[in-house]
Amino acid sequence: MENHLCGSWSVNEDSPVTGAFNLKELSVIEVRGKDAAEFLHGQFTNHIKNLGSAFRLAAYCQPQGRILALMRVFKKEDSYYLVLPCDLVEGFIKRLSMFILRSKVVIKLREDLTVYGLIGLQENLPALDEVALQGEVVLARVADWGNQQRAMAIAPKTVLSSKYTEPAESARWFESEIETGTPWVFAKTTEAFIPQWINLEKIGGLVFDKGCYPGQEIISRVQHIGSTPRRMTIVKADSNVALCANDDVFSDGEACGSVVMSVTNGNETKALVEVTLKSMEKGSYRICNTEFVNVPLPYAL
Repeated sequence: MENHLCGSWSVNEDSPVTGAFNLKELSVIEVRGKDAAEFLHGQFTNHIKNLGSAFRLAAYCQPQGRILALMRVFKKEDSYYLVLPCDLVEGFIKRLSMFILRSKVVIKLREDLTVYGLIGLQENLPALDEVALQGEVVLARVADWGNQQRAMAIAPKTVLSSKYTEPAESARWFESEIETGTPWVFAKTTEAFIPQWINLEKIGGLVFDKGCYPGQEIISRVQHIGSTPRRMTIVKADSNVALCANDDVFSDGEACGSVVMSVTNGNETKALVEVTLKSMEKGSYRICNTEFVNVPLPYAL
């Protein structure tokens, strides 16, 4: 099974390593209005006020600190744009709208906008985690994949399809997300993770110097005890294994975590998994009756 509903992808043998990739799994929401910045700032795990040219990773959590949605946020003119998985959009808009009350805020799904992932293209890219406007295209730089630069391109579908003809399917892009230790939360894993469990404060998606937001008390408590008992890591197996997000991960016969997202490429399967720190000491796991070994993350925990 290969689609974003189960958080797994399969890379075709002839899929290019560089180029443009159509990220059909992602949607774009526009939030505008006089109170938009203040409203969003009070909802997410990262700074939204004074966003400037940032392409900011942020989570939206429920009161118990579990992530409902993970997104990238940027500003264009007077509107804020949220890039997040399309299978979360309906529930996300409905829940966020409940808290608008008397604030002057309008939330709208921008069905006219689409998202491409760019790997290794000779674009004039902005700095890491920044956006730049290139005509009608918003170019948003994200972490490099090895020696290949990466960016997201957000624009009307007609503009992207004419600029980047014959884009590849998204599997290669999500392979690069896994290998850069960059998680996404889909419908199968909504409310499954506290931000620190999937390393958000290590990759710029969680800060501790802003005001309150849903779940902030729980999330701060986890931080102030000195260490989180769970973390996200990369694992791989030398076989093709059909994993789904939220599949159980085992160590020494006991469940120790769950799959965040996965990709198969030939006879290899790679996954981001959220597991206990104790299990990470051993460095090997069983998922779907298959042995997986730990792979170092490209950043320090």
